[in-house]
Amino acid sequence: YGGYGAITPLEAAEARDAAGWTPTQVAERINAISALLVCTPGDAVACAHRFPAVLETPQSVLAARMAALKELLPRADAALIFRAEPRLLLAGDGDIIMGNVRRSVEAIKRDLPGINADKLLELEPRMMFEDISSGLEALRELWPEEAFRQSDADNPFFAEELALAIKALNGKGSEKEGDRRRSDKS
Repeated sequence: YGGYGAITPLEAAEARDAAGWTPTQVAERINAISALLVCTPGDAVACAHRFPAVLETPQSVLAARMAALKELLPRADAALIFRAEPRLLLAGDGDIIMGNVRRSVEAIKRDLPGINADKLLELEPRMMFEDISSGLEALRELWPEEAFRQSDADNPFFAEELALAIKALNGKGSEKEGDRRRSDKS
């Protein structure tokens, strides 16, 4: 329980070639991924379980996506973000993926001026891949621009609190529509 033991059939289907590799070949690839993502081999294995095709992704592709991510978020730990969401950063056309990430980062920086967007997205990397516009808009209605600037400077946990607020205001974590309808009929 909780470990990263056998690869499931679904995972194997995402990395057909790697599923046939010898243990030595897998270990070599895990070590190469570990070096690139600045992590332990165990963290690289966890990343491969999140997105098995990372094993077959050329190092040049991994490095290019990491560099693009670091360019967008220079103060964030791009390797940490990459390990958390490898599927979202790799599954698809790189130009489209990174274009969408760029637009999300720009929207956060535009709508929440003065906040440390790098830290926010390091903590909640999925925000780069989800439509959080309603959460950002609601937050801007609640807080004046100066509150963002001051809060980020005064509170070391502001990014964590901001991430929770955006998710809550965006409808993440609120009761589901079906649950609400059922409770209205009672």
